This record gives sequence, structure tokens and C-alpha cells, in this order.
Amino acid sequence: MKTKRAMSDSRRADEQLKRLETGRADNQPKWPYWVCPYHYSRAEWIDIEEWMKETMGTSNWLEENARWVSSDRKYWFREEADRTFFLLRWS
Repeated sequence: MKTKRAMSDSRRADEQLKRLETGRADNQPKWPYWVCPYHYSRAEWIDIEEWMKETMGTSNWLEENARWVSSDRKYWFREEADRTFFLLRWS
């Protein structure tokens, strides 16, 4: 049986695992689908950003038909399929 300390250490380790949270924002009609990566290294964030630009083009909130934008450590997508593609690549 695990001690309280072992359970606490295990829980802390789980909280530091890389993960991707997803959602849909009804109040964001242009880019309703989002992904928020957690516990990715700075190098991985740079890799993600480069991959996004190479795969889906540049990100610009002012561009009418942009496929994606980023804000506050979230990636927002116009199409659910693009979000799914992101999840398959980075999970």
C-alpha cells in the first residue's frame, strides 16, 4: 500500500506530464476549436510554432480566412479537422 507521501509524489509527477487540453469556444465564431499544450519545453513550443507555419500557413488575427491563430498559449483553429491533425501530430 502506498504511503501518503508516495501518493503525493505520484500525483505531482502526473501533474507535470505533457498533455493537450482541447475545447470549443462558442464565443469565438472564427476559430472555435482550441488546443492548450501543458508542460512542453521551450524547444518543443518552437517546434510546434514552426510546424504550424509550415503546415497551416501564417497566423494572423486580422486575416479574414486564417486557418489558425495563437493566443495565451493556446492554438485556435477554424476547422475541427485542423485541430484533430494538431492533436495527432503533437500528442
